[in-house]
Amino acid sequence: MLARKELLTTFEAWNREHRAPNGRTGRISRLANLALPEPWRLRVAGGFSVQPNNTTRVFEYPWAFHAANVRPGMKVLEIGGGLSGFQFVLDRAGCDVVNVDPGMEARGKGWPCDEASMRKMNAAFGTHVLLRNCTIDRASLEPASFDRAFSISVLEHLPEDERDQVMRSVFDCLKPNGLFILTVDLFLNLAPFTRREQNEYGDNVDIRALCRTTPFERVLGDAAQLFGFPEFDPNGIQARLEEYVVGQYPALVQCLILKKPGLDVERPTSVAKASREEITS
Repeated sequence: MLARKELLTTFEAWNREHRAPNGRTGRISRLANLALPEPWRLRVAGGFSVQPNNTTRVFEYPWAFHAANVRPGMKVLEIGGGLSGFQFVLDRAGCDVVNVDPGMEARGKGWPCDEASMRKMNAAFGTHVLLRNCTIDRASLEPASFDRAFSISVLEHLPEDERDQVMRSVFDCLKPNGLFILTVDLFLNLAPFTRREQNEYGDNVDIRALCRTTPFERVLGDAAQLFGFPEFDPNGIQARLEEYVVGQYPALVQCLILKKPGLDVERPTSVAKASREEITS
């Protein structure tokens, strides 16, 4: 499914509560920058103020949170979380959070992220996010130990071999019935919309090929709106472009949920289903 421009009221409320996607702005934030020590400045501005991102995050963050149906006590993995505020929201929701991010050592597009920065963020927000400052193949993730995994607009920035490694590693570390919640940018300045194959941020990922790297089940994600599937129709998407979130950097957002097979069936939450029904109607 593609992120829709008109946000659910639940998503708008989530963004207000967590000052997403860009942190608190305005007079209060400016005064805090002048008068307060750093930990308090971070608390006033919020966790989403540290790492700027494309404007599509106004949909991605609340959608991913609600679609995952996170609960206290869950062990959660974020891939390429950098210093984004999303991981700290998950922690404050009662989850045990691990962020795997190599920072500026990434082979694709990297963002500053290291142990010292993470200690500073945890101290400011009273959280306990654990950073594995490396690629996922070196992160020593215990097999079948995570309830949820997130990748928020990360895979399109990685080389193809690293994408495949992420898929295999996430599949291995999730518990049976664990969910992998993904958003993947769909760049409007690249094929299949133009002849260009890459931009400064990456390329358009073949979602069908990505899903075939592991035995995940796709439990949410309309094939007609996921690049790589035979049903995908770029002309139809362009014809309805005004209905979708388009980032400041020209990109749409593909959203999908994958499930590691198990004995019990766990399906996306009603909020995720509502999102899908609105988009496909």
